[in-house]
Amino acid sequence: MIGLFWIDRDGCWLGAPAGAEGTGVRLTDEGLTPVRTPAAGALSWTGTEEVTVPDAPARAGFQRGLRTAIDVATTMAGFGGPDSGHGMTVCVTHAGARSEYPVLSAAASAYTEREVELSHQLLARFVSGELRPSVLTEWWRSAGFRSGQKPHEREALLERLLAGSARL
Repeated sequence: MIGLFWIDRDGCWLGAPAGAEGTGVRLTDEGLTPVRTPAAGALSWTGTEEVTVPDAPARAGFQRGLRTAIDVATTMAGFGGPDSGHGMTVCVTHAGARSEYPVLSAAASAYTEREVELSHQLLARFVSGELRPSVLTEWWRSAGFRSGQKPHEREALLERLLAGSARL
């Protein structure tokens, strides 16, 4: 997970990859493909005017740590654990019409505010055609799978992607 993006060998998703919930938005160089029931069609970048995730869970470092501590404490006390993922909404303005697609957050507790900001900047570059989602998958393939990147590492990678240098 890098910012609002989930990258793996199968490609790039906005939020978590589509799962049993039947929701998700796949990103390709050609456009966005919402996954849901009933099935939605693919949206090309050419007709896309804006993509945002206005309700992405974003918290400062202290708040993320506090949320994690509460989740651990409630699990240990037998009151259940953290929920299976925060719901988010991907808002797409395409050919003058606005559509909303439900996705799950890939962040355990929340994204940093800076990750969300940088992710929106990257989405704007995808919309303008300055960058393509393959920049994320190419980085993933060159860097190999890394779990547990710290927030400042994810933010630094997003900054490098925006600057045009995805090498670590």
